[in-house]
Amino acid sequence: MDCNTCDTAPTILINAPEVVEVSLTITEKAKEMLEGAFGDDRSHGLLVGVLSGGCSGYMYDLQIVESTEQDCQELDIDGFRVLVPNASSHLLDGIEIDYVDRMMGGGFKINNPNASSSCGCGESFS
Repeated sequence: MDCNTCDTAPTILINAPEVVEVSLTITEKAKEMLEGAFGDDRSHGLLVGVLSGGCSGYMYDLQIVESTEQDCQELDIDGFRVLVPNASSHLLDGIEIDYVDRMMGGGFKINNPNASSSCGCGESFS
């Protein structure tokens, strides 16, 4: 509501990132782990997203989902349904999804050629 006593705030322009047709790869070790998670049910998909936060600005977000409300690209990578939100496609094009064994357990690791930097934990990038 405008009471006409304050200056009107200037219009803020929001530039939406350009949607990029995503290409990604999944290593053999990551495929083995996904095989265990999905089993024979390939109706679900792997949602590969990006969240704001972490020590470098963005964090990777991997989820197994039936569906999503997000506007996504759907890829078929060796029989796995992979969903990539168009809003973060420019950050995820060319990534490699890997699985690494660590002393305190294993986890998925994203190798991202678009990241200018990443933190020591490997879960955050900019």
